[in-house]
Formats: sequence, C-alpha cells, structure tokens
Amino acid sequence: MISGFDFTRAVLIFSLVIAIFQFSAVSTFSKAIASPAREYHPEGEVNRKGIRNFNIYESAATFFSQGLTYYDQGRWHEAIEAFEKAALVEPDYALAYFGLGITYSRLEFWEKALASFAKTVALSPYHAEAYLGLGVAYTVLGRNNDALEVCRKAVQVKPEYAQAHYALALIYFTLGDQASALEEWRVLKKLDSILADEVIRLISNGE
Repeated sequence: MISGFDFTRAVLIFSLVIAIFQFSAVSTFSKAIASPAREYHPEGEVNRKGIRNFNIYESAATFFSQGLTYYDQGRWHEAIEAFEKAALVEPDYALAYFGLGITYSRLEFWEKALASFAKTVALSPYHAEAYLGLGVAYTVLGRNNDALEVCRKAVQVKPEYAQAHYALALIYFTLGDQASALEEWRVLKKLDSILADEVIRLISNGE
C-alpha cells in the first residue's frame, strides 16, 4: 500500500501546483488593476494592526487584487493581510477565503487552510477547486475519509476535473479500495494521460 508520505506528496504536487498556476494566471491580469503595493514587511509576519486599520471604502475586489499580486510575488503574509481585508469589507466574498486557503496551503498552515476552504464552499457550493483544497488539507491532516467525501464533491461539481479524479484514485487506494481506485484511473485516462500514468506508477510502487 502507498505510504502516507508518498500519498501526501503526490496529492500536494498535482493539486497545489494547479491551484498555484490558476492563481498566477489570474494575477497576471490583476496587476493591471491592482492598487500600488504597500509597505513590505521583511520580517514575514502578518500585520494584524494594518488589517484592523484600513480604508473601508476600498472594495473587496481591490484588496483581493492586491492579494493576488502579493501572492504572485511570493509575499505570502502580505497576501494573507490583503485577503483578510477583502473578507472584512465583504464577508460573503468567497474568493477572499479561497485566496486565504491557497496561501495558507503554500505556507503549510493546514488547519487554517482547511477552515478557509470550508468557508469558501459554504459561500460558493460549486467551487470545485476549493473542495479539492479541502481534500488536500484533510489528507495532510490524516483525515482520509473526509478527504474522500470532499473530493467526490469536487468531481460532482466539475466532472472533468482531472486533479480531483487523481486525488480520489489515491485516496481509494490508500483506504484499500483498489476497484474504485482503478475506476477513477479509467476516468482519468480520458482526461489526463500524464496523471493517469502517475496513478499506475504509484499504485505499482506501493503494492
């Protein structure tokens, strides 16, 4: 059977990479509309005072765009500040919580990532990427049954979501359900041959 380390590493590589790629793509556009970057905090700590004291008349979208820019620059803690401001201005802004989930995942703050992704899907029940983010967080925290449930939800929402089928295949195999793992592999073969081959390689190495 696949070891916990191998499974976690595989899911992280193929789910977080795609999420980071999506964020980077959006960030390219956001740079054209984002406000100028604010003071950079080299100590790498979230400026909680700055989160409390900000111009409430700036839109949540403005803060979200700032967060994307900071994220794209690798300024993780400043990205968190910006996304939190977006959520304070507009508490129902699901993308702000998704941004927090992705950034916390990048920092490996898995409990916070889980809470952020959970808030995202509570506000936006058809956000497949957030369900997969939840699945990754649950997996890292050793909650494979919960990971299975949310990854199933991801493919219900987005049936051709290859990364979610990949995660499902590995979760099923880890839980000892090889038949279901192979069924996910068959689906994956039609969607992404590279990921399908990776599933077989991991299963073969883990047996």
